[in-house]
Amino acid sequence: MKHYNSRKKCGICNGTNFSIILDLGEQPPSDAFIENIKLISQEIKFPLRLGLCNDCFFVQLLDIVDKEFLFKHYPYMTSASKPIVEHFKKYANEIYNDYLSSKNEFTVLEIASNDGSMLLEFKKLGAKVLGIEPAENIAKIANELGIPTKNSFFSSTIAKEITKIENISVVVANNVVAHVDDLHDFMEGIKILIKENGIFIFEVPYLNDLIQKLEFDTIYHEHLSYFGLSPIINLVHQFGLEVFDIKKQTVHGGTIRVFITKKGNILQKNSVQKFLDEEHQYGLDKILTYEKFAQNVNDLKSDLIEHIIKLKKEKKSLIGYGASAKGTVLLNYCNIDNTILDFIVDTTPLKQGKFTPGTHIPILPPNEIETKGDGDLILLLVWNYKDEILEKEKLFRSRGGKFLIPIPKPEIL
Repeated sequence: MKHYNSRKKCGICNGTNFSIILDLGEQPPSDAFIENIKLISQEIKFPLRLGLCNDCFFVQLLDIVDKEFLFKHYPYMTSASKPIVEHFKKYANEIYNDYLSSKNEFTVLEIASNDGSMLLEFKKLGAKVLGIEPAENIAKIANELGIPTKNSFFSSTIAKEITKIENISVVVANNVVAHVDDLHDFMEGIKILIKENGIFIFEVPYLNDLIQKLEFDTIYHEHLSYFGLSPIINLVHQFGLEVFDIKKQTVHGGTIRVFITKKGNILQKNSVQKFLDEEHQYGLDKILTYEKFAQNVNDLKSDLIEHIIKLKKEKKSLIGYGASAKGTVLLNYCNIDNTILDFIVDTTPLKQGKFTPGTHIPILPPNEIETKGDGDLILLLVWNYKDEILEKEKLFRSRGGKFLIPIPKPEIL
């Protein structure tokens, strides 16, 4: 079975005039960890090409993998990442204080709620909560933890079902809007949920950070869309909605938090025009910007491989830190496999004991670092958590261990 289709039209304007920005080759799904080394022969790979709509400058994947194949069983758990849990705690408090403190009878709904970590924070504050989560294994965990969660993909049909039984005040969606193929049906569902006075708030990786910081490893099959503010405004206007605020976040290497409501409901803040002006200044509406990005990514790849070859010649023991989706992309694109990395450590129990997609590197718990001797080096595949991890692994560093940070430029710390 093929499991994917090539994009025929732009996800926002329906245009058909595309340019290929970056071709990352044939790649396995970034979270398709292998349970048994004997099953490697059954591994499936798909094209991973980033494209630009030349009509509306919306950046999107040109090859769409079936969402059922990617998401029905999912290994990522929000609760396994302390920085994300802390981010969601602060996030929930801000939203509750600004928009919910006098509306406890209303429901906060989260799309792709994972194990309910963010909804738990809203629940603690006194809000009624509901999650929608497509991964069966993760939805089951959330329900067992007392967070009511509907096991389903979000759609306009699901939105209609929910509004029959729930009065929604705020809808949140974190790092999922970029995963949606049918953005028009998704926004129709949002329009149904928030009605006249509700608010939709979502976070997505920011295109400008991807381009400026060479974050090519955040391009993977689950991430179908790569958003600047201008295409978002173009999309929501088609449904009688508007962006009334936008805030920059540092999480995941640089994200934006976008606030949407019905047109005329809330006065638009100056932040919206400020972002639009900056995006024009950075050239997000110029093809030359993306051509330069592609060349810079290719140069980064060559530089990283050169660093690793030198280290291997020096007989350094090299391991990886973080069996992340971005790690899968980087390892496969740069041809870094189990002949180069001895193993990768990761805090997520669902990943431990498995092997990385495509590169077949064993994944072990973080305490395995302690068994290594002095002078070892760790390739940091979750560079977005660099500060927290460097602090956490002070003992390793005190013994002479070093970290190789791959992005935005290979650097040994």
